[in-house]
Parts: sequence; structure tokens; C-alpha cells
Amino acid sequence: MTKETLSKGTTTFPMPAAVISVGVGDDANLITLAYVGKVCLDPPIIAIGINTKRHSFKLINNHDEFVLNYPMRDQLKEMDYCGTRSGRNVNKWEQLGLTKEKGKFVQVPLVKEFPWNMECKVINKLELGSHVCFFGKVLAVHCEKKYLKNNSIDPDRLDTFAYLSGNYIGLKSGILESHGFSLK
Repeated sequence: MTKETLSKGTTTFPMPAAVISVGVGDDANLITLAYVGKVCLDPPIIAIGINTKRHSFKLINNHDEFVLNYPMRDQLKEMDYCGTRSGRNVNKWEQLGLTKEKGKFVQVPLVKEFPWNMECKVINKLELGSHVCFFGKVLAVHCEKKYLKNNSIDPDRLDTFAYLSGNYIGLKSGILESHGFSLK
């Protein structure tokens, strides 16, 4: 097997694509991130990486809160828009016709039109170079009922996507196996 050496910045695994709400009131902004991941179960902690040059960096730093908003496949254009325009120059909420929804625990608004939202409070920050990693304790998870089964997210109903090597990848192929299937 012949292998090529790639750039160290190449990602070899799919990452969740999420729209992150930061800031409050008229200053609230939306930024699309793929540097997103769950890093702890108890308490539930989500890590997000934001470039220090981004407008949203200042907003999350000022308020120490953020909301993860996951769109569906038919909302891909809105998600891409939020990652290709700066909140310094455009009000993404107005341009996309998105509604700011009040959360239960944070002042940062949820995106009402996106079916899955996670309210997070920043509990730690780690400077890593071009990006700062914000660790957010999950205070609440909200999901439209039609995407749930037995009080849990039903992956067969959730038509979402991931990000890999500059491309959005659909995840709707269905469940391959459940965790632990190899133990059978």
C-alpha cells in the first residue's frame, strides 16, 4: 500500500457542522463551526474552537455562553451562509429570516427554526494557537418531538449532515449497527 503525506491540517474524520449562537440582544450573531465535539459525559461538556480573528470570538468571550444549533439537511444553505459571512458586516438573523428564541438558562438566543439546540455555559478556555477552545457545560438540550423516539434522538428521523474536507456529507443512510453490537 502506497500512502501520500498530506498537510497536517487535513481532517481524516467527519465533524459535526453546527451553527453557534453567541452574543445577546442586537449583538447576537451566528457562526458555523465544524470544530465541535462532546468531550465529557458527566457533567456533559461540549468543546468548540473559534479563531481569535472572528467577530464571534469577542462575543463569546464577553458573555461566556453559547448555543449549538443543529439544522436539518433542507437548512444547509442557511448553515453555510452563517459560515461564509461576518457578523461585522451582515445581520445573519435578518438576512436569513431566522428567529431568536429565548433559552431556559442562557441569555444567548436559540435558532427557533433549527430543530436541535444545546444551551451551554463556558466553564473553561484553552488557547491553542489560531483558535481558542471553549468548554461549555450543557445546561439544556432541546429537540423537536418529531425527531424523538423513546425520549431520545432517533437517527432515522434526524436528516442532518457532517463536514469533511470542505464538503457537507449527508448522514441519512440510516443506522448501521447499535453500539455494542460486536459483543453479541
